This record gives sequence, C-alpha cells and structure tokens, in this order.
Amino acid sequence: MIYSLVTLYTPDDSVTKNMLALSGQVDKIYLIDNSAKNNCSLFSEIKNAEYLFCGKNHGLSSAFNKILKEKDFGDNDFIIFFDQDSHISENFISSLKNEYENLEKSEFPVGCIGPVYFNTSSGIVEIPKQKIQLNEHSFSVKSIITSSMLLRFRTLKEIGFWNEEIFLDMADWDVCWRLIEHKKLCCMTNVVTLHHTLGKGEKKVGFIRVKEGSPFRVYYQTRDCLRLITKKYVPFKYKIRFVLMLTVRPIVHLIVLSNKKERIKYFIKGIHDFNKGIYGSL
Repeated sequence: MIYSLVTLYTPDDSVTKNMLALSGQVDKIYLIDNSAKNNCSLFSEIKNAEYLFCGKNHGLSSAFNKILKEKDFGDNDFIIFFDQDSHISENFISSLKNEYENLEKSEFPVGCIGPVYFNTSSGIVEIPKQKIQLNEHSFSVKSIITSSMLLRFRTLKEIGFWNEEIFLDMADWDVCWRLIEHKKLCCMTNVVTLHHTLGKGEKKVGFIRVKEGSPFRVYYQTRDCLRLITKKYVPFKYKIRFVLMLTVRPIVHLIVLSNKKERIKYFIKGIHDFNKGIYGSL
C-alpha cells in the first residue's frame, strides 16, 4: 500500500487540483489542515482522501506524526510526503517507488528517496554537489526536501517518526540526518523531476541567490537552527551553515529583502523563545 501525507495551510483551488492529481497515484491520501478555517469542501470530490482539520498551525512534524501514530499502517507500507503546492506528473510515484525497490534489491540500506528538483525560481535542476553514485539513476546525499520524500513506515518508526522539536523548514533535514545516524541512505534519483518553488522565490544579487520567504518564517528558522546546532547527529558542516544563517544571512536579508522591521522582530523573538525552551506555533 502507498499512502500520501500532505500538510495544508490556507489552501485554494490550485491545491485541490494538486491533490486530485496526487490521489490518483496512491491508495489513500491524508490531508492535515493547519489552517484556522475548515477547508474540507475543497476536497470533497477526492474519494480516497481523509481530511483532518486541526484548527491551528501545528507545524509540519506534529501534523505528520498525528497521522503516523494514530492510523494503522503496515511495516512495509510506503509513505510519501508532499507540500500542498506540489503538482506531480503521470506515473511519478510509481517511478519513485520502483527505483526505491531497485535499490533495495541491490542491497543498499535505503532510508528514503526523493526526486531531483527543478527550481522554478532559478530555472535550474537542483542536484547536490556532494553525492555518491549508487546506480545509473540514483545517488546518496545528505538530505532531501519534504515534498516527494518516500520511505517505508517501518523506517519512520525505527527513527521515532518526525521530530516535533523542529517545527517547519528544517524538519526534513532532521529526518534525513537521523536516518543516516541509523546507517540508512538518504537517496535522490533522476528517474523523476519535481518542479519546486522555494518560498516566494529568489532574488539575485550579483552571483548570490537569496531565497525570499515570508517574514514570520524567520522566527521558525532561527529557533530551529539554534535547536539543531545542539544535536549530535547534525553534520558538522551544517552546524557551520546554521551559524552563518544566524549571523551573516540576517544582514544580507536586511539589505536585499523587504519587510526589514518584521524580519528583525521575528529573528530576535526566535532567539528569545529558543532560550526559553518554547516549542510549537508562534
């Protein structure tokens, strides 16, 4: 069986189209809505969907875990995670699953697999520079994003599911690093490509590309960066990256991006709430 889990936040008609396309490629789709408003009417035509209205923003990890821990999945069942703005092509999931099973047959300790990503903002296919080739189409990497992450239920159970200490943006990295800690491979494949937009897009300043997200996400990114720096399983180079995200990046954002006062406010509050041990929604 293949199950899809999708977190929703203020969805619209475009999300309905994405979920209809997704539902045709899985046995069942779970839609976890973190919006303040109930949006079940948008998905009433999807026969194999189960809609869960949360009534508040539980973030990504907590929303996924609510389904993973409460529903009856088999150890060998496949779980694939998606963002609401992801639209997939025909046979996308079956191709990803087949490649996962090909790697298993070759006796690779597969933890998770995801596609290469076409960044719609930059117009380039995102493939990590640091990778180890496994076969003609796939390679192991340090992390993949949430959308299109495919793995078996037993593997998620083995690592304790999603880390609810990490609220949003870096929760997928956390899953990958804990899989690697458990001697599993985090894999990426070019058998399929996902078109993906990062936040609100990117701004280019000289040779530097700056991702532009909503100001309030600065809060979660700051808080989660600080939390991940304390984890032993986080690769050292990423800890350095987080230090830069907490020092250099805010300065760059203040120079390049809009809503400067809001970004400063959320940055300071993220540090403050980390020091107070605050989790969950802002």
